[in-house]
Amino acid sequence: MASDEELELISPCGLYCGNCPLFLARTDETLRKKMAEGQGIPEDEVVLCAGCRPMQGRVAFPWAKNGCDTYKCAVEGKNVDFCYECDDFPCLKLAPCADRAQELPHNTKVYHLLLLQKDGIDAFVRKYPDLIRQYRRGKKTIPGSDIQ
Repeated sequence: MASDEELELISPCGLYCGNCPLFLARTDETLRKKMAEGQGIPEDEVVLCAGCRPMQGRVAFPWAKNGCDTYKCAVEGKNVDFCYECDDFPCLKLAPCADRAQELPHNTKVYHLLLLQKDGIDAFVRKYPDLIRQYRRGKKTIPGSDIQ
């Protein structure tokens, strides 16, 4: 069964914050150092995040000062835990984005929400690390076939 912490780390849009480098770098010095080197900034300037729900949709990025519109819509506007519970699901707030698609998992939101709806939170938390690894590597493996 998913812990309260794991549940808290699944955003309303279906992203799992617990697998995000910005979340993991809070406790992983090696990762934080690698991120700092990659961005050419001091370690103490690396953006860290506690997760969407704990931060109430306010990610620590300069361009997100007003918070996430999808979070606000789901939690504050529609009063749902996950977007798939909304009568308007799927909506344009969940549409895939082309900008940095290989780096950011936002294009997987609807798929993740459907998995949450179908399989439940426990199965989602178990499957997510493998799903996002495949996405970030640019490989989607279809079980039982040679197609990737």
